[in-house]
Amino acid sequence: MSTPTWGLDPKSRRISVYFTGETTIYEGMPVCYDYDTTDNWLGVASIDFTTTASSVTESGTTAEGAQNEGKFIRVELPSASNLGHFAGVVAGADHAGETGPRALDIYIPNGAVVPVRCDVDTSTGVTILAMTSGKEELGFLAADSRPIAIAWEDEDGLGAAPGITLAKLDPGMFSFNYGTSSSAYAVTPGTYPLNYQYVEFTSTAPIIGYLQDNRLLYNVAMTSGQIHVTNNYLHFTGSNTAAAHSYIRGGVSLVHLDGCTLNSTGLFIAGLHVQIGGKPTAFTACERVCALWVDADLQTNPTTGTYSMIYVTENSNGDYYCDTVFDFYVPRTDYFAMFNAAAEGGAHHCIYAMTGDHTTGATDKALKCDVGGTTYYIPLYDGLGV
Repeated sequence: MSTPTWGLDPKSRRISVYFTGETTIYEGMPVCYDYDTTDNWLGVASIDFTTTASSVTESGTTAEGAQNEGKFIRVELPSASNLGHFAGVVAGADHAGETGPRALDIYIPNGAVVPVRCDVDTSTGVTILAMTSGKEELGFLAADSRPIAIAWEDEDGLGAAPGITLAKLDPGMFSFNYGTSSSAYAVTPGTYPLNYQYVEFTSTAPIIGYLQDNRLLYNVAMTSGQIHVTNNYLHFTGSNTAAAHSYIRGGVSLVHLDGCTLNSTGLFIAGLHVQIGGKPTAFTACERVCALWVDADLQTNPTTGTYSMIYVTENSNGDYYCDTVFDFYVPRTDYFAMFNAAAEGGAHHCIYAMTGDHTTGATDKALKCDVGGTTYYIPLYDGLGV
């Protein structure tokens, strides 16, 4: 039987590094490796062992390609460009309150539970903690940040004043990809994406195959906020002036059927399937519930081109074509469509009061459509028996 270790996770490991920053040092402060430095640590640029009287060339820098030891000894605060090179958190309070640069010890991120500096209230085993560019403590995930730990203590005072709490330090628990046009994580056009997965199923037995299976259990009271199983966010700040076709899309789902045999009357094939289901214990009120929500929030309109809520295209070649644009199977539906009152009348509205010979009542409406550049109207009668 091994001897218990009191006050310290036996998996924890300390190493000595050199903090290059000039800010105040705190216990549990996150630091990242200065991975792109050419400043060395030993003061040696090269050693020549080819002669009996070997020579040492002294220098404060070592060029790329010469295995500069500064890359794994020099550390700095998190920044937008080094989030992929987390080194660890400052171990102990020996140098707390001092300012860098100086040598110090850190706990490396190996899954051990260690003290970390934190500025948010935590729930043990629940709260995910992230390092953020320029910050000396861990907190919630934000812009230019990376999740690296899970809290292992309940703390309710850290949101007001940063302090120490225990956390399991292991960035490998989280999937993280980060890239900017100037960072080392940027993907060169034409190469594979950062997170590329390929799975091939060869069995003929009935199987359920998932390349990725995301599941979220949220079993606490929710008073406000948002819950997402997956959240895709594309922030485009560049430019596009090319005449050729190009695409900016938040997500792409493609089913490519090629060289396969399809012969089953019970087969359903869909490029994307969205579904809402379940049976709430009590369902007395909501503002809206739907299987698919399409929200257009562009703050300007293009000078040339069309801005649509939904764009439906048919790209088959030759004599192949779709049987229908929309195929509805809705045995229990009160309305085919619902429009709010704001959709009627005035410029840029699609519903108008009906006038002319086809009007049967004062409240009849017309739905405005465009066919090949010509405006048409579909009548909407207030009542049956027309």
